[in-house]
Amino acid sequence: MCDLHVYPMFERFPALQLLGIDIFAAEKFPRLAAWVTAMQCQECVRKVWMSPKTHCQYLEGYFTGIKNYDAPMDDETLAMQKSVA
Repeated sequence: MCDLHVYPMFERFPALQLLGIDIFAAEKFPRLAAWVTAMQCQECVRKVWMSPKTHCQYLEGYFTGIKNYDAPMDDETLAMQKSVA
């Protein structure tokens, strides 16, 4: 259960990489990368998973002060969420 509370923070790290901030390099932390992959296989995670591109869109809005909470999800996000339904 603790994993589910912590996972969302790790889901956002690839979005930071798209912005040029490399906090989580998978090659430096292979066990952590394996854990993230294992979490993404969980049905409850796949139902709410969002792609790095979707997270990046929100972060860009946050940094500019124009937050779009209802931004459309990209195809990768929709495909992951539909894989569970």
